Amino acid sequence: MNLCEVVVRLCRDVNISVFFGVPGIHNLPIYAALNKLETKLYTTRHEQSAAFMADGYARATGKVAGCVLIDGPGFLNATTAIGQANADSIPMVVLTPCFDSKRTGVLHQLPGQGRISRELCRTHIRLTEEVSPETIGFQLQNHLSNKRPGVLHIEIPMTLFDRQTDFSFEFREDQVVPEQNDGIVQAKNFLQQANTTLIIAGGGSLSAVREIQQLAETIDAPVVNTTASKGILPLDHPLRVGASPSLPEVRQFIELADTVVAVGTELGETDFDFFLTGKELDIKQLIRIDIDPSQLHANVRADLPIRGLAKDVILGLYLTKEAVNSGAERVGALSTLIQKNRFYDTRMRDFLSVIQDRTDVLVGDSAQPNYFALWLYEPRFPRSYFHSVTGFGTLGYGIPAAIGAKVGRLNDRVACLIGDGGAGYTLAEVQTATQFELNIPFIIWNNYGFKEIDKAVSVESSSRYYDSPRPPCYRALTDAFGMEYSFPQNLAELDSAVEMAFSRSCPTIIEVEESRFVDSVSLENWFKEPLS
Repeated sequence: MNLCEVVVRLCRDVNISVFFGVPGIHNLPIYAALNKLETKLYTTRHEQSAAFMADGYARATGKVAGCVLIDGPGFLNATTAIGQANADSIPMVVLTPCFDSKRTGVLHQLPGQGRISRELCRTHIRLTEEVSPETIGFQLQNHLSNKRPGVLHIEIPMTLFDRQTDFSFEFREDQVVPEQNDGIVQAKNFLQQANTTLIIAGGGSLSAVREIQQLAETIDAPVVNTTASKGILPLDHPLRVGASPSLPEVRQFIELADTVVAVGTELGETDFDFFLTGKELDIKQLIRIDIDPSQLHANVRADLPIRGLAKDVILGLYLTKEAVNSGAERVGALSTLIQKNRFYDTRMRDFLSVIQDRTDVLVGDSAQPNYFALWLYEPRFPRSYFHSVTGFGTLGYGIPAAIGAKVGRLNDRVACLIGDGGAGYTLAEVQTATQFELNIPFIIWNNYGFKEIDKAVSVESSSRYYDSPRPPCYRALTDAFGMEYSFPQNLAELDSAVEMAFSRSCPTIIEVEESRFVDSVSLENWFKEPLS
């Protein structure tokens, strides 16, 4: 086997069999290896979209996808999407060639590609003459099993493409063992004595959904979810808080608890301080569980840090405790308060509810309705709603990420909700959905520009000192791209449009004109005296 085939074989052995990318002169040998080993290849219109698709695939399925890019500009094009995935701890494998000559003026030359990768990715591997399949395999396994998820970039020097090697490698089922075994005993003591316990579930808890629910029921603890873990408890579960920990009512709820168990969350700004108040969380007693030791005290210092896989640690926390029977009552009282919050907009709630009722997975972007979805969208199951408002906060994420999610869940109803501003970044990818006959409804919230930026500017100035981009004629675009088009006038027509979109064998653009669904003038501006 040549080296490209070895790398692809190792990816296949850890169940990475779907790749997104753009072929180029330098990466054709990698493409040949992917084809030879019968992986599924999806060609995109842009390298950034390839990484966004791999991201969406991973979030919707819990499995890892890869991207194959050219060196230099191809890798740089994808770095925005790689940054989003890494910020949100989304696993991904990126394969690129690399240039290892001292000559200048060479096609795609980027001498510092490896340095950029080491700054941006969770793990970087550059193959050399001395690197064996065992070395690659162990690093791949360690990255996927024993580390905080993120992006692994493997660089293959073009001079080594044809290097022949014998393939011999067996993956081991290694697990992370908590470094503080006595910490579990101490945590159980904390929980045994607590009266008002609370669980915060982050994206790192998605591998322990059943365990989180069982622990919550055992210790009568309400569960607060971040965006990444929306749906972690059943929709009708009495301990499910829902909403968003950025709302002042939920933040106060967290701070009133005498013991908080935070699982797989960095307690970061985009989840816990979306309104940018600058106020730090004040937690009385914090037990923190994370696979990444650097996260155990990030943003909020833990009283008891425990490093390990969420599932393993939580299993060790099970205890017998007399039920307090106050958890559900506390959640009920909190729900009433949340619905009185001035940002709890019933028009947005009704709009999002129509989409929720018709979809299995909704993929969002940095757009006005997705900001409201932080506390208004309540999916029935995990991995059913995600967006790019968290972490890196990229625009243009929704369209390609929805394509990746649909590739991973072909039999499910996957939809995209994106603003007209963000759609302009990656609109060409709707043709990718057409090419692969993916019946995705792309719901474009059209307020004719960067409306949230306009709101932020209006706080400081009565004039706007930039030009917002004007959206195209989406009806004409669908003709050019071989898609269907819908322009609903109300919620009933929106409901029919989404239902009809899933009955087709091609994607549909559903243009939602903001003024027909909400009074944009009366929508709260959270940049102006956001929270008391």
